[in-house]
Amino acid sequence: MKKSPIYFFKAFALLLVFSIMLWGCKDDDPNPLAQRINNLAGTWTVQSVTNDGTDVTNQFNGFQLAFTIEKTYTTTNGGNPWPASGTFDIQEDALDTIVRDGNTNITIVSISDSSMSLRFQVNGIRSIANLRSGITGSFTFSLTKTN
Repeated sequence: MKKSPIYFFKAFALLLVFSIMLWGCKDDDPNPLAQRINNLAGTWTVQSVTNDGTDVTNQFNGFQLAFTIEKTYTTTNGGNPWPASGTFDIQEDALDTIVRDGNTNITIVSISDSSMSLRFQVNGIRSIANLRSGITGSFTFSLTKTN
């Protein structure tokens, strides 16, 4: 018995439909930039702080850093290294660098769902409540995510 051309056309059309369905079901690659910002979003508390290799954690008791997906941040007890609030940016070609307030590069040394380590340089002393105080140098903040 000879199959009609319509049979072959239907079989081909069915195969084509299944192929398109399978191709459309493949997982989309996550956007690395959005994924990095989502990893940062939340409130982080201090575990340890070093300044030029010296432990200065006791100067940051109660320090908290909160990042939002809208690329803003707020801090509590940030001292000279951390303004009380501001904005940040991350470029797709430099996912391990946070640019804080457009002029401070912060290196993400490591990050997971529950911990993060940040390193950056502070060269100037900010005026806080009309007083000039604070420490400068190379800082490393080790943080734990609280939410």
